[in-house]
Amino acid sequence: MAVHRTRSATDGPKQRQLHRLQMATDAGIELAPAAALFFCDRHKVPVPDWLVSHAAQGYCQQLRPSRPKNRGRSSGVVDRCRQDMIDMMRWDTVRGARFQQKHFKEALGMDADAPPNVLEHPRKMSIWYGHNWLRAYECASMILENTPAFGGPDAMKASYCRVERNMAYPKGSWRYFFFEPEFLETIGLEHPSRWGQSSKWTPLYHLTL
Repeated sequence: MAVHRTRSATDGPKQRQLHRLQMATDAGIELAPAAALFFCDRHKVPVPDWLVSHAAQGYCQQLRPSRPKNRGRSSGVVDRCRQDMIDMMRWDTVRGARFQQKHFKEALGMDADAPPNVLEHPRKMSIWYGHNWLRAYECASMILENTPAFGGPDAMKASYCRVERNMAYPKGSWRYFFFEPEFLETIGLEHPSRWGQSSKWTPLYHLTL
């Protein structure tokens, strides 16, 4: 007998993305409903009921004569999104630096008997990455120098700690959900995947603060 699986409402990549946007909306991410509407329009996906409800509420609130006349509110939401992306990229880069600290230390330990020319690169990288948190913040600062997430080691630490605190709560973690690059462009933001770094490739161990 053939068994037919009932398709879930979240089947397919487009529906899964809409489901993630719904979860972000439920978590209070203010740009999520707009991102979901943009997604439906761009990909020609039927607008789900939950999104129609959010859109209707949003329009009604805008039309209310008693609504707060805060001209900076929309720009505040966008600025907050930008800062969240910056914090996330700093957090990710610090984590990457901490991983590399352990990786190169272990690699040198396992390959201690290798020829000097084989050990040259991992030794340079191990020296550059260092071994403690302060150096991880310094490395992140140098790696992100030519991106919107640039900043000194103290800024890297502040962003890292902020993301760690927010990530401890399910709703807080949705602040770091990255919207589609095309949607971000419509509100004047650039997706972190398009930030890039220096156009001239330079070995990391040549970077200095």
